[in-house]
Amino acid sequence: MEYANILQDLLKRDEYLIVGKKVARTDALDKVLGRALFTADYVPKGTMVVKVVRSLQPHALIRKIDYKEALKIPGVIRVITASDIPGENQIGYALPDQPFLNDAKVHYVGDPLALVCASDEYSASEAVDAIKVEYNALPSHLTVDSALASDAIPIHDGGNIAVKTRIRKGDVAKGFKESTVEVEETYETPYQEHMYLETEAAYAIPEGSDKVTVIGTMQSPFLVREKVAKILGWSLSQVRIIQALTGGAFGKKDDMGPLVCAEAALAAVLVGKPAARIYDRDESVAYTPKRFPARFRYRSGADSEGKLKAIEVEITLECGAYANRSPFWLWRQTAHAAGPYYVPNAAIDGKAVYTNKVYGGSFRGFGDLAMQFAAESQMDRLAEKINIDPIEFRLKNILKTGLTTTCDQLLDHSVGIEECLRRVAEASNWSKYVPCKEGSRVRGLGVGCAYHGISTSRGTPDWSACSLILNQDGTFTYRTGICELGQGSPIGHAKIVSEIVGAPLDFIHVELPDTSSTPDAKPTHGSRGLMLGGTAAADAALKLRDNMLKVAAEMLECREDEVELKGGEAFERGTPSNKISFSELAEELYARGISPASYGFYASPKRYFDPETGLGVNYSVYTFAASVAEVEVDLETGETTVLKVWPAMDVGKAIDPLMIEGQIEGAVSQGIGFALMENLILEDGVVLNPFFKDYIIPSALDTPEIAKPILVEKPYKHSAFGAKGVGEPAIISIVPAIVNAIHNATGIRFNTLPITAERLYDAIRRSRQ
Repeated sequence: MEYANILQDLLKRDEYLIVGKKVARTDALDKVLGRALFTADYVPKGTMVVKVVRSLQPHALIRKIDYKEALKIPGVIRVITASDIPGENQIGYALPDQPFLNDAKVHYVGDPLALVCASDEYSASEAVDAIKVEYNALPSHLTVDSALASDAIPIHDGGNIAVKTRIRKGDVAKGFKESTVEVEETYETPYQEHMYLETEAAYAIPEGSDKVTVIGTMQSPFLVREKVAKILGWSLSQVRIIQALTGGAFGKKDDMGPLVCAEAALAAVLVGKPAARIYDRDESVAYTPKRFPARFRYRSGADSEGKLKAIEVEITLECGAYANRSPFWLWRQTAHAAGPYYVPNAAIDGKAVYTNKVYGGSFRGFGDLAMQFAAESQMDRLAEKINIDPIEFRLKNILKTGLTTTCDQLLDHSVGIEECLRRVAEASNWSKYVPCKEGSRVRGLGVGCAYHGISTSRGTPDWSACSLILNQDGTFTYRTGICELGQGSPIGHAKIVSEIVGAPLDFIHVELPDTSSTPDAKPTHGSRGLMLGGTAAADAALKLRDNMLKVAAEMLECREDEVELKGGEAFERGTPSNKISFSELAEELYARGISPASYGFYASPKRYFDPETGLGVNYSVYTFAASVAEVEVDLETGETTVLKVWPAMDVGKAIDPLMIEGQIEGAVSQGIGFALMENLILEDGVVLNPFFKDYIIPSALDTPEIAKPILVEKPYKHSAFGAKGVGEPAIISIVPAIVNAIHNATGIRFNTLPITAERLYDAIRRSRQ
C-alpha cells in the first residue's frame, strides 16, 4: 500500500489503542523526582567557566579592547576576542548582520565583545569588570521613528530597514467604496521576555585537536552544529551537538542555542579544556532576544450586512540591534493580517526596522499573537459600529472550506474555526451574558479568534526525519532531532510509533537528539514538532511494521493480513494463543538478516508565494483557535482579574488530549502576562528590570478557572492520524479575548499592551472627567 494511502487508512479508523487517549508521559516521573538531567547537571566541579564582556554603549565604534589587567587576575586563563576566531565571525540567522564577537562597532547595550575563560565564577566576573573598552560614541536610535528619520545614521550598512513585505489581494479601493462602515486605528505591542526556568547553558568538551562535543539548551541541534562549525572554521563532522533536556524554551532557545553553544565550544577548543557557559538570570533577560515589539496601522471596511470588504494594514516591526528572525516573523504577520476571516480585498505592507536596543526573536505565537490582537480589536470595533453581536459578526466572515486566506491560499479541508467559535459561545453562555457591577467591581465577557500556519515561513522547504530500531529484547529505540522542551512532542512521536507497531508505550525509548546518531528533523519551532516530526515517525514505524509482519506471518504460519501486532506480541487474528513475543520476533529478524531498523522521512507539500503580490500557498495547513474570557475589573484600583477562560482549538487529531490541555493551560497564563502585566522597562537602551522581582509574570494565583478545552478534530490529510500543531496557536486567541472583555466590562478600549492596573486606573479616571 502506498504511504499516502496508508495515512488515509489511519485517518479512517474509529478507535485507536493509544492515539487520542490520555496517557501518562514516560518522562514524567524522572522530572517530578528530580532525576532528569539538564545541561548544568552534566558540568563537573572545577570546569572552566566562560563569561561574556558586553558593550555598555548602545551605538558606538570600538577603538580598543584592553584586557591586560584581566589576565593578571588569579584564575583567569584566557581572554578571547574577535581576532582569535578561527572561522567566520558571524552568527546572524536570516541576515549576515550579527558578529559573534564585535570588534568594529557595537549596536546595543549588551553586544558581545570578548569571552573570559577562568577557573571559577568569581575570577571570571572580576576579569569582565577589569576589561576596559574605549568607544567613539554614535547617535543611537531607540525608537523606530528615530531610526526611520531621513537624517538617521544607519545602524547597519544598507540602512535601518532590514526587510519589507507586502500582500496585494483584490482591489482595495473598490472594497472600501463598497464599505458602509470603516474603522482605522493604530495598535502597539511591547517586548515580552520568555522567563523560562532554565537559563541558556552549554558544556563543551574538546576531543583532541579537531573535534568538539557540546551539550546544551537548544531547539535545533543541527542549526547549532552548523553555526558552531562556522565559528570554528571546521566541517560539520568535527562538531557533535547533544541536546540536553531543556527547561523551557518558547522560541528563544532556537535563537540562543547556537550562541551559547558556540561560546562554550570556542573557549573549549582554543584553551583545550572543557568549558561551561551558563547565563545568569539578569544576563538572560537584559541581553537576549524578546518578543518583537510592533506597531500596526489597521484600516478595515465592512458593508451594512456585516460582511468584510477590505483591509489596509501597515506593520512596523522593531528588530532591535539585529534582524535575527524578523523576516520570518514579519512575513507571518503579513500573511495572517486579516485574522481567520475571508476578506476579498487586502493591501498589507510591512517593514522591520533596526534600533539600538536588545533585539527581538522567536517567541510562542510567532508574530501572530500581536497581529491577532490588532485584527480582533478591529473586529469588535466594526461589530459595535454596525450594531451587531461580536460573535455573530465573526461568524458572518469566518474562514470555511472553499474560502481563501489573506494570501489567497485556498482552504480545501481541515478548517474548524467555525465550530470552535460556536462551541465556545455555547459553553460560555455568550448569548445570555450581561455585564454586571457589584460595588466597585465590574465584569465583562470577550471573544478572540486566531489561526496560525503550521510549518516554516516564506515557502521554505520543510521536512523531518527519524530512525527506529527494534532491539533484541523487543523494545524500540527511537531517535529524532525534534527536541523535548517540556511540551512533549517526542512523547507524541512515541505514541504514534506505539500505535502503529503495537508496542506498549514504555517499550519505546526516545533518545535525546545527538547530531552524531540522530537524523536531522529540522528545528523544533513553528508548532511543527508533532505534525512533521510525528509523520516521519509514522513513516519509520510503517516501514518497520512491514518487516515485522512478514517474519511474524512465517513464524505463525498464517497470512500477513491475519497477523495482529498488539501489546508487544504478534498473534494470529482469531487465534490469540498462536503468538510470539516481540523479543522472539526481533531475534528472528536479526537471524534472517532482515533489517530491524527503519529511517522515517516526511516532506510537507510544496509551498510557494509570489514575492510581488505575496499571494500563494504560504503554509502547509492552519491550526484554528477561539477563546472566550470573563474578567473582573476593580474600578477603584484598575486591577483586572481573569475569572474564567473557555478555550477551543481545531487540532486536526488529538494524539494526546492531556498534553494539548497542558499546552492550552500554560498558554492562558502566558497570555495573561502579555495582556495585563509583563512590562520590560528600558532607559537609554538599558533593561532596568531583569529579575523575577521586577519583571512580573503570572503566578499560580493569577491562573483563572479554565473550562475543559474544546478540541475540534478536522484532520489534516498529509499528517500522521491527521494531527496539527498546537503549542503556538494555543496562546494567540487568549490575549484579544481578555482585551475585548475589559472593554465589555468598562467601555474602555486599549490599543497598547500591557493593560496594567496603573494604565487602566488612569483610563478610568480620565473617562469620569
